[in-house]
This record gives sequence, structure tokens and C-alpha cells, in this order.
Amino acid sequence: MSQDNLREEAAAVVRSVRRFLERELHAGHGELVARAATRDARVTPKAKPAATPSPSPSSAPATPAGRAPAKPASAAPPPPEPERDLFGNPIAPPPPPRAAPPAEAPTVEIRIHPIDPVARQAITEAASPVLEEIAAEVRACQKCALWETRNQAVPGVGTARAGIAFIGEAPGADEDRLGEPFVGRGGQLLDRIIKAMDEARLIPGVPLNRQTVFIGNVLHCRPPENRVPLPFEVQQSSPFLHRQLEALQPRIVCCLGKTAAEHLLGSKASLASMRGKVYPFHGAKLIVTYHPAAVLRNPELKRPVWEDMQLLAREYQTD
Repeated sequence: MSQDNLREEAAAVVRSVRRFLERELHAGHGELVARAATRDARVTPKAKPAATPSPSPSSAPATPAGRAPAKPASAAPPPPEPERDLFGNPIAPPPPPRAAPPAEAPTVEIRIHPIDPVARQAITEAASPVLEEIAAEVRACQKCALWETRNQAVPGVGTARAGIAFIGEAPGADEDRLGEPFVGRGGQLLDRIIKAMDEARLIPGVPLNRQTVFIGNVLHCRPPENRVPLPFEVQQSSPFLHRQLEALQPRIVCCLGKTAAEHLLGSKASLASMRGKVYPFHGAKLIVTYHPAAVLRNPELKRPVWEDMQLLAREYQTD
């Protein structure tokens, strides 16, 4: 069939469809024809239309034919009317329940070593052979290199009678020569401090002297040139001190200087910040004051040291 014949036949079909539609429209069936055409258009796949530029924000979207325009989103429902009392006043809602307060941590009672003279005498008798045994171990100790440069090891002196222990840093030249702690100028000042406490009767009924208190050091051998003890030296020597304190059961431990305080408290704070406070220490109370050697270099420290001794006496007499 030629192209001309195809065109004539297609034109005849179009004319036939047009006449059919005109007859239907005149008969009042136009709405049915339109719906059928719309249904057929939805079922019949169409080619994807070409992309069109997005409308500007100001332009309103077109509404498809045969569809109602979209309704705006409904607003939030109004809040419910509050309940009212007999007089028309609104009734306030009940407050939310309060959270239960956090449980308090249980109070830990710290038992301080006894003050009773009979109990102190029993502790003194039990501690005496232990202190002698530790002193012998200290004199024979070779755990660090300090034993090669020392003249004598210095284990500590005194008893548990008063229940007070003064702990310094390390022996000096005089202590290294005599084998006894705090016997140089600094030790003589410590003796005068203890004597002044006794004469002032800061602790009534408790005699205070080198025989009733304990005097020792963290380190038991003199470091060369009186340098600050090295951590390894303290690690090797300090267990002797801890065993001595365990046997002595003191009520008060008084740290003389920063090195003793840092070791026993495990703190790197300044000495000034550690003073004036009371720390629990294995059944004892611990306070910090200046080393007698520091007082010799700076006499203005005498007053704060005496204040610390008054604090020591007050804490000694209370649990």
C-alpha cells in the first residue's frame, strides 16, 4: 500500500472518530467519554516528559484537572480546658513527684590508736623487740648504693609510750657519724621544741622527750652532700619506716619537711598548702610542719611551727 493510501485511510479514521465524539456530546455522554479517556491515559504508559525548570518560590503549583486542590496542613489541636473549682477558678495540675535524694555514702569510722596509759604501755612493750629487729636490718641493709658511701645507717630512736612520731627526710653528716637521727643543729632544735611542748603541758599527763616519742626518717642512710633522696632510694628504705610505725601504733605522726609529707601522704602539693590540716593515716592522725633545718635558715618559721605543735596537741587528745 502506498503512503498516499495510508494517509487517506488515517484521515478517514480521524473523521469517523470525530463524528462519533460529536454524536456523543450531542447525546449528553461527554462526561462519560472524558472519564474513559482519563482512565485510559492513566493505564497507558506514556513517554517520560522532558525536564522542566523548577517553578519559582512565588509561583503556585498547578492543580491537576479533575482533582480538588490540596488542603493545608491542619493546625495543632487546641490545649484542653483546665479543670475549674466551684468558683470557676482553674485548678492547677499536681506537681510532678520529686526524685528521691541520692543515698548518702555510709560514714566510715576511723579508729585512732589508744591514748590510755595502760594501753600505751602494752603497745610499748610489744613494739620494743620489733624496733630492735628492724634497727638491726637497717644497719645491715645494702639494697641501694648509699650503703657504699655511709659511715653508719640510722634506724630511728624512741618508744611508743607517748604515741607521737616525728618523721624527717634523711640523716645528715652528724647523724651519719653517730648513727642516731636528729643529733645535729636541726636535731637540737627539735629537742627544744619537744621540751617546750612538755613544759607548756600541751598534752597533760603525757611526758614528752626523746625517750617517750619516736624520731626517725624516710631514708636511713645519708645521701651524698645531703641531696634530696632519689625515688629508688626511698622505695628501698621506706618499708623499714612503715614497719616501725606499724609497731609503734602512734596517735599522731608529724612530718618534718616536704619529703616526709610527700612520701607518707602520696601528695606533691606545696608544704604550705599541706600545713594546718589533719590527715588520717593507718589508725593515726598526720600533720605537716617545717623541718627544723628550715627553721634554722629562716627564724620567722618558729611561730608557724609552734602553731603546728599546738594543733598536734589538740588532735592528740581527741578521737
